Amino acid sequence: MPRLSSRPPDRNWLRHAGPIVVLAPHPDDETLGCGLLIADAVRLRVPLAVVVLTDGQASHPGSRRWPPPALARLRRSETRRALARLGAGDATLRFMGWRDGRLGEDARPLRLRRLLHVIGARTVLVSSPLDSHPDHQAAWRLARSATRGSAANLLSYAVWSRLDEAAAPRVRHMGLPRKRWAMQAHRSQTSDYINDAPGGFFYDRSALDRLVTGAERFAYA
Repeated sequence: MPRLSSRPPDRNWLRHAGPIVVLAPHPDDETLGCGLLIADAVRLRVPLAVVVLTDGQASHPGSRRWPPPALARLRRSETRRALARLGAGDATLRFMGWRDGRLGEDARPLRLRRLLHVIGARTVLVSSPLDSHPDHQAAWRLARSATRGSAANLLSYAVWSRLDEAAAPRVRHMGLPRKRWAMQAHRSQTSDYINDAPGGFFYDRSALDRLVTGAERFAYA
């Protein structure tokens, strides 16, 4: 497994990294793990694509107002809005539609490999295997398989594993307001917008603040 390091992609690195493909296990992972990088890539006009592997339809089990198919549509729309707020509204966006919580069973490396080839991916970013969520670990394995033998560089980005750090450094970055605004677009995950599912997920305010304002972390495979 890779060691996580401080955010390495500087402007010079980004200029030569495209096309960049961000693989998000769920809607919102693209913003939490790579929001600042996405904003930088847009400013530098680096070709960018975001591929969302699941629709996050298992986040609010039991909701009558938002059963899984409706929740999946909502979370797709939240992703589109978040990317627009990061300035990436024109970026290529694909939804694979695999099941939330069952990514390890549903994912098809060959299907993803073909998509990466069509996009012309030169750099692929995927969730870290150090993240505790099984879908994040499954996404890492999927990306490793889909890029094996290709010319694409594979990097991991940290989400949940950043919360395990005793004192994750905060960053001063011109893209922070955009990242915070983008995460607010994921209202099903950051508020009580869905209020009829007692076991539903939404981010603890302290954890969300750390994930938004903390340094994004990447590691080469």
